[in-house]
This record gives sequence, structure tokens and C-alpha cells, in this order.
Amino acid sequence: MWVKKGRMASQKENHKTLEEWAGSKHLILTLVFTDIVGSTEIGNSLGDTNWIKDLFVHFKRARSLAASYNGYVVKVIGDEVMAAFRTSTDAVRFALAFATETGIDYVGIRVGIHSGEVQIRDNDIYGLNVNFAARVQAKLDSEGILLSNAVKEDYENASEWSADIIFSRVRKKLKSFRGTQLLWRAVTSASNNAAIAQRRKRKNVVVNYW
Repeated sequence: MWVKKGRMASQKENHKTLEEWAGSKHLILTLVFTDIVGSTEIGNSLGDTNWIKDLFVHFKRARSLAASYNGYVVKVIGDEVMAAFRTSTDAVRFALAFATETGIDYVGIRVGIHSGEVQIRDNDIYGLNVNFAARVQAKLDSEGILLSNAVKEDYENASEWSADIIFSRVRKKLKSFRGTQLLWRAVTSASNNAAIAQRRKRKNVVVNYW
């Protein structure tokens, strides 16, 4: 769960604080949560020195890509990234681009995206919608991108969106939230091909270093 203290990487690379970027302490944002598939197995195979080195390449890719889509990497914890965007369109485009090119060829990611009202305190984001977004991401067992219905509707209502994206409807129960939630898997041919290649290369990494 994302209610943890401490950061694995500082925000010194950002020129603005989160509040300065957002422009308000209380607003609606689209949140993206990512984590690495099989990270513990990879870490055990590579050892701390090699694995942490690759992790920071992955984090650097996340920050650079988020900035290019007008987003902000709020924090990283372990192998997980939390980023915020002003629009669902930017968040979805970031997620697809990040899943397709994670910075390390054997690294695949699970991505959860949700939009809603949040509050910013001490350069962090709080609120039930933060927990909801984290729960969405946790429903993925392997590489993939899962959106809340709010994000999907916002994305499709945008003036410009890519017809290359295929949305698949799924219903999931999210821990601590009542009822069954309508969610959507999002995939492109590029992200699908990347996931296949990442899985193949990850198997080789584990075999070679185990």
C-alpha cells in the first residue's frame, strides 16, 4: 500500500515542488501507479549493486517521460512509481509509452490509473482516490495497464485520442471499496509486443544470474 514514509529517491531533480506544479492544494488529478513485474526474483538474481543500478535507470526514464507529458513523479518506493497528471489523456499516453520502453529491456511494469479529487500536503498526495488508484494497479498479475472507468471516459471525451488503443472491459472488487468496479485494460500493438519481449529477456536475466 502507498501510505508509507520515506522515499527511495529525492525530488531534487524536479525544479518545482508538487504544489507549485499543481497550482493548488486541493484539486482533481489523474494518478498513475506502476511497479515492476518479478522485481524480487530479479533482485535476487542480479544482487543489490546491479539491480539498484538498473532501478535508477528505470526511475530516470519515468521522470523524463512524465515531464514530457506535463506530469510529475511524486515519489518512488521500492520498485514502484507514483506520478500525477493534469489530464487523463496525458496519463494514458505516459503509461503506454513507459510500458513500451521502461528504460531497461527486461523490465516490464503493471500500471494502474485513476482520476479524482486529491489533496496535496508536504509534497505528497493524499485522499481516497490515491488509495483507489493503488488498488487498481494491484489487480494486475503481470505486465499491463488498467484504467478506472473515470479515466477511460475522460480519455475518450478528449478532442484527440489514439484509435490504436484497444480497451477491454473487466470488473473487479477492490479491497476496502464497496461493490464491483468497472475497469478497463488498455493495450496497443507496441505495448503488447514490448511486454512479450520483456518477459523473454527477463527469463534470460534470471537464468544467467541465478
